[in-house]
Amino acid sequence: MEMTNYFLNDVMVKRPYLKAEWLELALSSPFRREVQADDGRIRHWVWIEELNRYLRVVTLEDGTTVHNAFPDRRFTP
Repeated sequence: MEMTNYFLNDVMVKRPYLKAEWLELALSSPFRREVQADDGRIRHWVWIEELNRYLRVVTLEDGTTVHNAFPDRRFTP
């Protein structure tokens, strides 16, 4: 799994609890997936029991390079 410098240097510093298996699960078996109209990045949501909420993983247009990830408080299935 590839990751942007932003993800490695900023996101993981702020959210060190994020696990690689959660990111992989979001990319391989998302509950929902949608393309952002403004920049073509792709949002993937997956339920994470440990967080008791959905995790949003944002990838670049290629669908595999992770750019951002966070527990999404506003997501409703």
